Amino acid sequence: MRIRSKAAILLALVLPAISCSRGPKYEFPLVQKYTSQAGDVFYFRPRDGQFVLVERRKALAVAIAPEPNIEAFSYDDRITVSRPMSEGGPQGGPQGEMLENRTILEKLTAQQILAISADGRLLAGGDGNGVVNIWNVPNATLEARLKEASGILSLAFSPDGNFLAIGLAKPADEPSDTVWIYDIRGESTQRSFGRNAALSLAWSVDGRWCAAGFDDGSVLLAETGTYSEPQRIVLSTSPIAALAFHPSGLFLASAHLDKRVRLTKLPKGEPVFTFEPALPPIPFFPRVIERVAFDGTGGRLAVDYADGDIRIWDSSALAKSLTK
Repeated sequence: MRIRSKAAILLALVLPAISCSRGPKYEFPLVQKYTSQAGDVFYFRPRDGQFVLVERRKALAVAIAPEPNIEAFSYDDRITVSRPMSEGGPQGGPQGEMLENRTILEKLTAQQILAISADGRLLAGGDGNGVVNIWNVPNATLEARLKEASGILSLAFSPDGNFLAIGLAKPADEPSDTVWIYDIRGESTQRSFGRNAALSLAWSVDGRWCAAGFDDGSVLLAETGTYSEPQRIVLSTSPIAALAFHPSGLFLASAHLDKRVRLTKLPKGEPVFTFEPALPPIPFFPRVIERVAFDGTGGRLAVDYADGDIRIWDSSALAKSLTK
């Protein structure tokens, strides 16, 4: 009996070591939890990493340029913009700045999707008819208008504002690409790819990679400035509602309609971790997840569920794994 007990103890010690040797173990403790109004959005302020919550104001879509603190809201027939008041004006508000709100565009077709460049200069809007408008925000003038083959599902400016990625619904008639990268300065399409509905888009911090998330649960990674075939990574069978690159560019966070958030190591697409939902998806909120984002250091990962539940995890384990 003693020999068997010693053998059992030895086996118990060896097995965990074997299982740990198969890959790194990551821990992502929950550090903060917020309850907001359904549809509210957030961002991490670049200069200090502060988490900022923005009320949706019953808008169809919201786009935010964090550093100049410009917030754009799309309604049925207009677009309004909130921005800091001029220097010398009154200061206040929950984030220490008083914002002025004004309507910059009126008598528009409802813009279901919005995206704003990082410097707040350009604003893009897309509708269900496949029309994409690009406006100059300071002048409230139209810079370009594009007509795509199907409804617009997602938009994202590259970090330098030189390119706009456009995600489309799958055309009903004949097959065509559903992700288009538009060169704003060159006023031309740089490339296109994908055949499924492109629900989400994201750029890496350095602008080298553009990721498109599709309704079949896969991602295509396209390298800008090249015409090489995008890399396809199958993450799940659940459609991808939102994407975010880790600042290192070596990890990708994907938020799915089954309410799971998955972390994947690039470029091979190795699964790292899956955040299970606290509650199952609610049919009343079809998008399920509004946004997923890392802070500027990659040390925190925030997920904005459409029902108003916002959670922030400590994701510093990702950066630490790169130094080992």
